[in-house]
Amino acid sequence: MKTLLTFLTVAALCMAASFAAADYAAGVSLYKKQQYAECIRELREYTEKTPDPRAYYLMGYASYKLRDFSAAREYFSKTYLLDQNFEPASLEIGK
Repeated sequence: MKTLLTFLTVAALCMAASFAAADYAAGVSLYKKQQYAECIRELREYTEKTPDPRAYYLMGYASYKLRDFSAAREYFSKTYLLDQNFEPASLEIGK
Protein backbone atom coordinates (compact mmCIF):
# COMPACT_ATOMS: atom_id res chain seq x y z
CA MET A 1 0.00 0.00 0.00
CA LYS A 2 2.81 2.38 0.92
CA THR A 3 4.58 1.62 -2.37
CA LEU A 4 1.42 2.36 -4.35
CA LEU A 5 0.96 5.67 -2.58
CA THR A 6 4.59 6.61 -3.26
CA PHE A 7 4.20 5.68 -6.93
CA LEU A 8 1.03 7.74 -7.30
CA THR A 9 2.66 10.74 -5.63
CA VAL A 10 5.70 10.57 -7.91
CA ALA A 11 3.46 10.15 -10.97
CA ALA A 12 1.39 13.19 -9.99
CA LEU A 13 4.54 15.31 -9.49
CA CYS A 14 5.90 14.26 -12.88
CA MET A 15 2.63 15.14 -14.58
CA ALA A 16 2.57 18.55 -12.89
CA ALA A 17 6.14 19.25 -14.01
CA SER A 18 5.34 18.31 -17.60
CA PHE A 19 2.28 20.61 -17.61
CA ALA A 20 4.41 23.48 -16.30
CA ALA A 21 6.98 22.91 -19.06
CA ALA A 22 4.20 22.82 -21.63
CA ASP A 23 2.91 26.20 -20.43
CA TYR A 24 6.36 27.77 -20.89
CA ALA A 25 6.74 26.13 -24.30
CA ALA A 26 3.32 27.45 -25.31
CA GLY A 27 4.39 30.96 -24.29
CA VAL A 28 7.58 30.66 -26.34
CA SER A 29 5.58 29.43 -29.31
CA LEU A 30 3.20 32.39 -29.08
CA TYR A 31 6.17 34.79 -28.85
CA LYS A 32 7.70 33.27 -32.01
CA LYS A 33 4.37 33.81 -33.79
CA GLN A 34 4.47 37.46 -32.67
CA GLN A 35 1.32 36.94 -30.61
CA TYR A 36 2.72 38.99 -27.77
CA ALA A 37 -0.46 39.66 -25.76
CA GLU A 38 -1.32 35.95 -25.82
CA CYS A 39 2.28 35.11 -24.88
CA ILE A 40 2.05 37.36 -21.83
CA ARG A 41 -1.30 35.87 -20.83
CA GLU A 42 0.03 32.29 -21.13
CA LEU A 43 3.23 33.05 -19.24
CA ARG A 44 1.39 34.99 -16.54
CA GLU A 45 -0.62 31.85 -15.76
CA TYR A 46 2.58 29.82 -15.82
CA THR A 47 4.42 32.15 -13.43
CA GLU A 48 1.55 32.01 -10.95
CA LYS A 49 2.44 28.33 -10.50
CA THR A 50 6.15 28.45 -11.25
CA PRO A 51 8.21 31.61 -10.72
CA ASP A 52 10.59 31.26 -13.67
CA PRO A 53 13.04 34.02 -14.62
CA ARG A 54 12.95 32.90 -18.28
CA ALA A 55 9.20 33.47 -18.40
CA TYR A 56 9.42 36.90 -16.78
CA TYR A 57 12.18 37.93 -19.17
CA LEU A 58 10.16 36.79 -22.19
CA MET A 59 7.12 38.63 -20.82
CA GLY A 60 9.33 41.71 -20.62
CA TYR A 61 10.29 41.44 -24.26
CA ALA A 62 6.70 40.76 -25.31
CA SER A 63 5.60 43.86 -23.37
CA TYR A 64 8.37 45.85 -25.03
CA LYS A 65 7.15 44.71 -28.47
CA LEU A 66 3.67 45.92 -27.47
CA ARG A 67 5.25 49.26 -26.44
CA ASP A 68 4.15 48.76 -22.82
CA PHE A 69 7.45 49.90 -21.39
CA SER A 70 6.36 50.09 -17.75
CA ALA A 71 5.20 46.45 -17.83
CA ALA A 72 8.45 45.49 -19.59
CA ARG A 73 10.47 47.15 -16.80
CA GLU A 74 8.39 45.34 -14.18
CA TYR A 75 8.95 41.92 -15.79
CA PHE A 76 12.68 42.54 -16.26
CA SER A 77 12.89 43.54 -12.59
CA LYS A 78 11.16 40.31 -11.55
CA THR A 79 13.66 38.39 -13.66
CA TYR A 80 16.54 40.06 -11.83
CA LEU A 81 14.96 39.50 -8.40
CA LEU A 82 14.63 35.77 -9.11
CA ASP A 83 18.05 35.31 -10.71
CA GLN A 84 20.70 38.03 -10.61
CA ASN A 85 22.86 35.97 -12.99
CA PHE A 86 20.16 35.33 -15.59
CA GLU A 87 21.41 35.13 -19.18
CA PRO A 88 19.02 35.60 -22.12
CA ALA A 89 20.67 32.67 -23.89
CA SER A 90 18.71 30.37 -21.54
CA LEU A 91 15.40 31.44 -23.12
CA GLU A 92 15.57 28.76 -25.83
CA ILE A 93 13.35 30.73 -28.22
CA GLY A 94 15.62 30.43 -31.23
CA LYS A 95 15.66 26.63 -31.20
